Amino acid sequence: MKRILFIAFISIVFTACSPKQHTVDKAKTPPVMVEMKLKVEGMTCTECEQSVAKGVNELAGIDSISANHLDSTAFVRFDSTKTNLKEIAAAIAKRGYEVK
Repeated sequence: MKRILFIAFISIVFTACSPKQHTVDKAKTPPVMVEMKLKVEGMTCTECEQSVAKGVNELAGIDSISANHLDSTAFVRFDSTKTNLKEIAAAIAKRGYEVK
């Protein structure tokens, strides 16, 4: 009986004193913010600007968007680790406008 208690005690001590294996959380990729000026064809009014902005804002990683129908431009600030120019252009095209 003493042997069993001794073995149990030693097992507990070694288990408790063994170095813990910590899992290291993979560091999140830091955002890479990109600002772009896009030429957007087909906008004729403020509702067009709002439509472009709404479509782009549905994408992940968009920080800001400002469209202007007077000079047919859109300024977009986005996290390039979450979205890209191709996805932004597709979101604008889905609204009926074309990125040049």
